[in-house]
Amino acid sequence: MSDLSQLFATALRLAAEGQAEQAVQAYREIVRAEPGHSAAHHNLGALLQGKGDLASARAHYEQAIRVAPTFAPTHNNLGNLLRDLGDAAGAHACYQEALRLDPNFTQALSNCGTLLHVNGQMEAALACYDRALQLDPSLSILHFNRAKLYDDTDRIPEAIAGYRESWRLDPKYPAPGMNLAILFNSIEEPDKALECCRKVLELGADCAMLRRTVAGAMRAMGRVDEAIAWYRGSLELEADPVQHSNLLYALNFHAGLDPAAVLAEHRAWATAHAESLTSHAAPYTNDRTPDRRLRVGYVSPHFREHAVNFFTEPLLAAHDRQQCEIFCYSDSNVCDDATARLRAAVDEWRDVHQLSDEQIAALVRQDRIDILVDLTGHIGGNRLLVFARKPAPVQVTYIGYQNTTGMSAMDYRLTDDHADPPGRTDAYYTERLVRLPGSFFCYRPDDYALEVSPLPALGLGAVTFGSFNLFAKVTPRVIETWLGILARVPGSRLLVLANRGGYAEQQLHARAQARGIEPGRVEAFQRLPRMDYLRLMQQVDISLDPFPFNGHTTTCDAVWMGLPVVMLEGQTYASRFGGSVLKNVGLDGLMTKNVEAYADAAVALAADLPSLARLRSELRPRMAASCLLDFSGFARRVESAYRQMWIDWCGSR
Repeated sequence: MSDLSQLFATALRLAAEGQAEQAVQAYREIVRAEPGHSAAHHNLGALLQGKGDLASARAHYEQAIRVAPTFAPTHNNLGNLLRDLGDAAGAHACYQEALRLDPNFTQALSNCGTLLHVNGQMEAALACYDRALQLDPSLSILHFNRAKLYDDTDRIPEAIAGYRESWRLDPKYPAPGMNLAILFNSIEEPDKALECCRKVLELGADCAMLRRTVAGAMRAMGRVDEAIAWYRGSLELEADPVQHSNLLYALNFHAGLDPAAVLAEHRAWATAHAESLTSHAAPYTNDRTPDRRLRVGYVSPHFREHAVNFFTEPLLAAHDRQQCEIFCYSDSNVCDDATARLRAAVDEWRDVHQLSDEQIAALVRQDRIDILVDLTGHIGGNRLLVFARKPAPVQVTYIGYQNTTGMSAMDYRLTDDHADPPGRTDAYYTERLVRLPGSFFCYRPDDYALEVSPLPALGLGAVTFGSFNLFAKVTPRVIETWLGILARVPGSRLLVLANRGGYAEQQLHARAQARGIEPGRVEAFQRLPRMDYLRLMQQVDISLDPFPFNGHTTTCDAVWMGLPVVMLEGQTYASRFGGSVLKNVGLDGLMTKNVEAYADAAVALAADLPSLARLRSELRPRMAASCLLDFSGFARRVESAYRQMWIDWCGSR
């Protein structure tokens, strides 16, 4: 064996043993002695790429290709390197050359599929994955990659099957189990999510994402204390502001927390993530003329068909353009009919989905915004760290979140006298509360809203109760209260939006059975398209609100469809904000103070069908005549609040 052959064998051995640095030195000696040694250049490039020295790795790959242009693996490796450098076109060309040289090169097919997938070319990516799996169906990573594509394109059954097959082929690979858990949470199967998380933990793959996934499943199951504990555990591993917001959101589901303690939690978020940014905010150059036209910016990921948009769209469309110039900063990659309506209704539209918090803040300053309005708070997709940079002199949080932001950079919060009774809740916010007259919101019904149907109980001879809220709000105590109502109203039934056949329905049926109630009287329905959801409301006589976390959009929808809503009212905004709907349509008597009164109110409604039928026919006209649908009047009240905020700022120095 020649000296170079022996040195090449040594380099191979060193690399196999994990002695990368020594292997690199050996390969360097070889290519110095023999610059045309293509295999040494190829292997040296791979080692240098692994060490992050991409420039040197690229040079060696290119030399290997000059010497041996028909060796497909080098083209594949160079493609991976160019992909890592952000050169998608160059990477794709390399993969295609590798496949031209070897059409059955599974790894190149997989890499090409991943590149196409990341760049949104889903059908082409799927073709690569399918071809690779035809060649080698035993590769776990291929099943995983294809499942991820199905997941990203909402082909849920195929995604589940793919992740399961990937995990079966490589039971020690935690990623399929982790993705399965996240997917199960998204389709409201938290028990299956927890089982996947348990198996991942058994593999020793604990991480912040796994803890967050467990927390999300616990919250969905009404196990709020455990959810909070798991969110805290996640933050011990990764102090991420977005995930920290998830913890804050979960606090709103807990009935027993002291509001002062919840405020402290929100302040802790701000201390950890926001206050240092606020302290470095630059001075403002805005014209301090008190009565000039204001430049008002709204920031949201929900300028699309979304629950929040039922409240923001009528305000934005009704703004007085003589008083306010309206800017929307849209943090969404979705563009639908609602997006198109909003774009046409406002003065300036900014797509900011691809921008960082810092870039958005700079854009707001460039636009010389006077009043910047947050429509998200601590719910998913928030951009609170834009507001932390204080890019506008006056900043307001509104409608999207049911609590304080905790930030000193947020000056005001819009609310009303019912949701936040004066003197009772002010101490639980870092923002100054501005209470709008009448209601803190207006509501836009669907253009295609169905007619109010006759009272179903008159035809069925029995009352149908319904709940249309996020099932995570339906705690065990709520379920027991609802079942107690069914027990007191003979023949009645309950319809809920929950995963049919999944954990929620199983729990409802098991609890009903334990109380001697026929499980068939409780029926679950999958999340439905908007029209079907409203048709489901047509089958219901009385809506039951969850507690302690009220519904809001669902309450508006129910009243518009003629359904009275029974509600348990608490001491904080999260347990009161839905009551602003009932107060404005004359249903004050259904805002109860304790569980016993809540159940009594529901039973009393069910006992008087003629009165219930009359109420059903009256609710839509009442709502239509109320301030809830007075869009221009509401916009004037909001503008008046903005003007006073502006005057106060102009007077401050």
